[in-house]
Amino acid sequence: MAQWRPTPLIYTSMLLWTVGYCAVMLLPFCVASLLPEEARGRFSRWVILQYGRVMVYRAVWPFVRVKFEDGAAGETRPGIYVFNHRSASDPFLVATLNIPVIQAVNGWPMRLPFFGFFARRGGYIDTTKLSYEEARDRMGRMLERGVSVAAFPEGTRSGSRRMNQFRSGVFKAARELGAVIYPCCIVGNEELPDRRFRFRCGRIRVRLLPPLAPEEVRSFGNAFLLKNHIRSRIQREIERMEGIASDE
Repeated sequence: MAQWRPTPLIYTSMLLWTVGYCAVMLLPFCVASLLPEEARGRFSRWVILQYGRVMVYRAVWPFVRVKFEDGAAGETRPGIYVFNHRSASDPFLVATLNIPVIQAVNGWPMRLPFFGFFARRGGYIDTTKLSYEEARDRMGRMLERGVSVAAFPEGTRSGSRRMNQFRSGVFKAARELGAVIYPCCIVGNEELPDRRFRFRCGRIRVRLLPPLAPEEVRSFGNAFLLKNHIRSRIQREIERMEGIASDE
């Protein structure tokens, strides 16, 4: 028997929560539009954070339940959060960190209604439209302001439990900027939604791992070695979380 999918109910709930959230935020948005650019950016990042938490913890509940596990040992310095990338829900799951961040994304989240509007105003980085140097410099400016960066170095979501190879760009930037790197694991959302944007019932876990300090980041001879180290750490932790053995 085919598994029941609550897809229509979830999308209806997401729509209703989005409409309600927009109604609540209309007046604050109008006021924020009069603020200086940097203040508008902070407001936009806060709006995205709260919207993401509404989607993750309210709109999809009880069909999808999300749990965040903090293993960063109290480290709170601004840095680069590196996630594995299984599903289109990943940009929303960044909100489980409960801090306003910018994301380095592969174009499509910037085109989403509502999310994309505030992402552009909040300083999100569209890696398809910027050179490496431009993206790195923007990351550096945001880190100097105390704003962390979230990145998905696989580039394209895998749609399965298997993790794709990492691209080097964000790791090269981390070495050059002397940034803290926070490895992060997401499990359980490979079909939440799937590539046809259908949902099933399930549980998602997001686990933040102990960070790499700037000195450790720079101790790797190049970005290739650094990215492989981070990927291996995330892979091993995912295997522990899912109780599976690696075939790599």
